[in-house]
Parts: sequence; structure tokens; C-alpha cells
Amino acid sequence: MTRLNATQQAAVSASPGPILVLAGAGSGKTRVIVERMAWLVEEQGVSPRNLLALTFTNKAAGEMRMRFARRLGVETVPAFIGTFHSFGLWVLRREAEALDRSKSFTIFDDADQLSLMKRLVKDLPKSFVPVSPRDALRFISQIKQIEPYPTWTDQPESLEEGSFRELWTRYHDALKGCSALDFDDLTALTAYLFSTTPEICEGYRMRFHHVLVDEYQDTNRSQYVIARSLGLDSSLFVVGDEDQSIYSWRGADINNILDFVKDFPNAQAFRLEENYRSTQKILDAANAVVANNVNRLGKTLYTRQEEGSPVRCFSAESANEEADFIAEDFLKRQLPASRVAIFYRVHTLARLLEEALRQRRIPYVVVGGIKFYSRREIKDILAYLRLAANPRDDESLRRVLNVPARGIGNATRERLEEYARLRNQTLLEVLRESEYDQSLPARARSSAAAFVETIDFLASRAKDTDLAEVVELLLDRIGYRDYVRQSDEKEFQNRIEIIEEFVVSCKEYDSGKSGGLQGFLQDLALQTDADQWDADAGAVTLMTCHSAKGLEFDHVYLLGMEEDLFPMTRFDDDDDDMEEERRLCYVAMTRARKTLTLTHAQSRMVYGVSHNRRTPSRFLGEAGMQRLQMVDYSGAVKTERQFRKTISAPVTAHPEMESSELRTGTTVRHARFGRGVVLYTKGAGEKMTARVRFETGRVAMLLVAKAPLEIVSKR
Repeated sequence: MTRLNATQQAAVSASPGPILVLAGAGSGKTRVIVERMAWLVEEQGVSPRNLLALTFTNKAAGEMRMRFARRLGVETVPAFIGTFHSFGLWVLRREAEALDRSKSFTIFDDADQLSLMKRLVKDLPKSFVPVSPRDALRFISQIKQIEPYPTWTDQPESLEEGSFRELWTRYHDALKGCSALDFDDLTALTAYLFSTTPEICEGYRMRFHHVLVDEYQDTNRSQYVIARSLGLDSSLFVVGDEDQSIYSWRGADINNILDFVKDFPNAQAFRLEENYRSTQKILDAANAVVANNVNRLGKTLYTRQEEGSPVRCFSAESANEEADFIAEDFLKRQLPASRVAIFYRVHTLARLLEEALRQRRIPYVVVGGIKFYSRREIKDILAYLRLAANPRDDESLRRVLNVPARGIGNATRERLEEYARLRNQTLLEVLRESEYDQSLPARARSSAAAFVETIDFLASRAKDTDLAEVVELLLDRIGYRDYVRQSDEKEFQNRIEIIEEFVVSCKEYDSGKSGGLQGFLQDLALQTDADQWDADAGAVTLMTCHSAKGLEFDHVYLLGMEEDLFPMTRFDDDDDDMEEERRLCYVAMTRARKTLTLTHAQSRMVYGVSHNRRTPSRFLGEAGMQRLQMVDYSGAVKTERQFRKTISAPVTAHPEMESSELRTGTTVRHARFGRGVVLYTKGAGEKMTARVRFETGRVAMLLVAKAPLEIVSKR
């Protein structure tokens, strides 16, 4: 407690009950949660077994678990410290049967979901309009947070929504048939279980007397229900920062933290405003930006550390010059690579940056790019392993039924799928019987029998054999290395190295954990981009602003500070989306410990369209010219006159369209979504909206007066 400031001490030792700790960026929130748990154990006599601490990434949970154990002077603690999703998984492994689900379910990742949805969209009856598989998955994810089992009594608002509703039913029937859950199910079904089965919820309430929630501003509806259900009769201690709520696109609801005192009238509230991470000049610029938001409880960060260097700003003539400046500036300043991060709003901005770094042989790592476990060869191996763990996983079976090629082509597979539908069986069950089906080709029957034998062999060996050995047995049995060599002569060496790296990762898992195949698959399903970041990689880190949440670096570059890019799109000044963009900028800026450099370009290719007169981001103006230092390509400071000429350029609205110009069939181009066709329009003047189907398959309802639209051709 002596290491805490006065406000932290007050929060840690507050009397039990609902407690809200508003913790600004870098204000020591993890320390407060750990000390709160230690205070409950040491001062209040609470057993660690009765503590439940929930956060959002495995990395954050691991750090919290380690610090708590170290604080108590033990190696491990029996408290449950993990992510919301790991807690949901833990509950559902015990209670799935109450939801008419098998306890031995597998978890579909993004790629599995997309593969399944593509097939379902393809199989939609012609009476439904085709939709984008990704849009269908977004629809399902958003609805699921509110109601895992929706019953629609109203008519869909559009033909697309009608398709989405039909796909909802088909998607969840397919998941249930595969004995699988998707990532959202882990929290959505747990929340539903607690809400509809009081006796089950009460059992967990009796176990966990104190519930602590980190990053409370990022909770979605189902996570809120979990915390509230368990916290009703226990001490609920939540820590969060409304100024860092940046995940509304995946269901996070900022109102959960804004309305905490309303939800819990007896709640105590504490504000942590002293920052231990950044210099004062970085905090001043970040505070100035986020102060423009309306939906906030309010706090102003300060630090007792040195003022530090001014926040720098570089205006490039082109995106290429912007990337070159960052790479050259890094070299001139002789910065340690592992302590440097470069943030951008969208992944597409990383391409030129990677080229600039490669040319100068600067080591770098991209977080959130092509993930190791998403590579084709790894997905193939994992499909076999998942099928061995869950023989009902038809999606995994479809992936590897003919990998390596074994004479079971599309026609045979479609016939087997039809048998499975007619008999209400899994594909593996049908394959077991196909050996005696004379209507199938002899080679297909023989291959099917060998495939089933391989899966049974893996399932049997996985019970008492190390994971790495099971993988080696699989690779040898199906000749997968030879398959890779023969199918990809140019790149086979790289692909073989990826396979060997996967085997090494399995050996590392065997040496550190005892969960076996099922545990390995579970850990893999719960990984996030941030969990895969290695702070000791000795390389510059490239990542989106969203991925940077929860991390910190000595030196940060934030590029692409332009209107329509960051902020992503123009909204009304009081629009919730604009406020979230501003919060995202605040999050990115407050990752920096020592120096922060903001850059923008006057010309850039965006979404395949060249823009030669780009406007600097309004966030630069909000940070204030008096708080920014303009530099040229060499890093030298520019004069105030040059600075004002660059930054004070007004944020101009898009030219308004006459209502008569836009009608059904008009071809338009959106700055972000590309070309599309107007399906219909509503209203007129400033209130006119248009529903547009874009070439990507996306359908959006746009406010014409505000949307970055231009007419390509009229019908």
C-alpha cells in the first residue's frame, strides 16, 4: 500500500460493495486490481479461491496472475484470473448440457466461421438475395450479444436482412451439428445461462464472492450480464476508462461504464488521474484531443515526471515520403528497435512502411497481419487434430478429406454430404459406413476407410501421448511433408519450415502444460493479436491503433493523420462514431512513454483511388499548434508560420448532392467502400438517405449529405 498514491490507496481499501475506478491511461490500474485482491486476502480474510478477476487478453490475464502470486509470495494462486472468454469456456465445459450442447465442443475461429458461412450463402435458396458472408457474420455477432436465441416476430426491414435471418438459423444449426461454438458463444451463452438458470448462476455466485473486472469500458452486452449476474450479491470492483472505449464495432457499449452508478446506486467512484507512463507534453496533447468528446465522465491526466520533448508533427508531400521519413528518422535518432512502435488506423497503410523499413534493413514485426496459425499448412494439421478431438466437426473434415489427395473428389464428397443430411449423421459416421457402399468408386471407399482409421488412431494416441508426438505421427501417417514438397516446388522449403516451427511450438506446449490435445486447441482458440506480440523480438513493432490498446513503447510514430483516414470517415461533430475515433486517437497517443511523432501526407492512394489534396486530421488541430512541434524531412524544427500554413487548413465538408441527382440505379463511389449501386433512397435534402449495394457485397444505408459519395454514372 505504501507504493500507491492516495487515490489508489482509497480505492484498494474501500469497503466492499459496487466500486467504480476510473483509471486514466498509464495510471496503474493493474496494480490497483492486484493490490485490491491482496488486500481482500490479507486484510479481509478472503480465500483466493473466492476471487474472480476478468480482463480481455491472455497477456493481460497472465501478467495479473503472475503479479498477484508474486504479491502473495507464492508460485500459483487458486483465484480464477482470466479473460471473459476463458471464463465462459470454463463455465460451458461444465454446464453445456443445460443448453442442450455437448461438453466436448470445439471452438470455431474466424477462418472456420467464414468457410462455413461461404458454404451456407452458396446453398441459400434462390428466394433469398445473395449477401456477403462477412456481413452475415457481422449481423450474427451483433445480434448474439443481445439475444443468443432470437425469435423474430416482425418482418425484416430489407431483403438482405431476410437473408441474414435465414443464415442465422442455418449457421447455428450447422454449429450444433458439428458440436462447435464460435468465439461469441463463449460469453453470449454463458450470459444466457446465468440469466435463465438462476440455480446455476447462484452456484457460481457462491463460489466467487468478489468479482473484479478490468477494462470495463470494453464490455459488451453479454459480458455486462455476466459481471452483473455474479456481482449482485458480491463485491463488484470494476476498473475502466471511458476515454479508451474503442470497440463498439465488436459490441462494446460505452454506456456500461457511463451508467455504472445508475446501475448500482450505492456505488463508490474513484478517479485515477496520475499517469506513470508518459511525459507531460504527450499527456497535454492527448488530453486536448479527447476533451472535445461529450460522452465522458471526465478526467485530466497529469504526471510528476519530466515535461519531455514536444510532440512532433511531420507533413509529407506523399505517402511514400511519409514512410521514408519515419524510417530515416528512426535511423538518425538511433532508437532501440524493440522500444519503437508505428501505429496506423488501417492495415493497408503498412505496405509502404514495410518497404521503407526493408530497404534500410530495419528489423520489424507486424502484429495482426497473416497469423502463423492461419497459414494453410497449419490449418490443415489443426483440422486433423480438431477432428480427432471432436468427431462431429464436419467443417474440419471437409477441409482435409482430400488433403493430401486420396481420390475423394468433389462429386464423392457431395454424395457423402447428401447421405449425411438424409440420415442425420455426421460426415465421419457416413465415412465409416462408406466402405460397404458399392455405389462409390473403389478407390474412394478404400481412402475413406484409411481416413477414418487415421482419425481413430490420432484420437486414441492423443489420450496418453504428448502433443508433439501425436503431430509427428500424423505427419508421417498421411505423408504431409512429401505432399507439401510435391504440390509447391518453389515455396516448399518455407512451408516445411512453418511445419517444423509448429512441431516446436507443440513441444514447448508439452513442456509447460498438461492439457493435452484438448487444452492446446482451447488455448489456441482463445488467442488474440496482442497475445502474439513479443516484446523481446528486437524489432520495430507495426500495428493498428486498436491492436496497440494495453501496450506501451518508449517511442511512437502515428501515421496517416488525415481526414477520411483518421478520423476514418466524416461524421457530425456530435456523432458517437466520431467520438470513438477521437478516443482511438487518444489511446494511440498515450501508448508513448518518451516521444510521440504524428505524420500525415498531402497525397495518398486510398482504397485504390489517388487523392492529391488530402486534409490534415482535425485531431492535429484539436491537439493544438502550441503543443506540437513541426519538423521537416531531416527532423529540423520548422517555423511557426510554416506550421500554421499546414495544420490550420479547415476541415471541409463534402459537396452536397441535389436530391434529384441520386435515384435507384445510380452508380456511386464511396471513399471507403468503393463503387456501388443505389438500391433506393428515402427523404430529401439534408435528411436524404440512400441504401447502396457495393461491389464488395457490402450493403449500407448512408446519409447523403454527410457520406463521402460521388456519382459515377446516372441510370
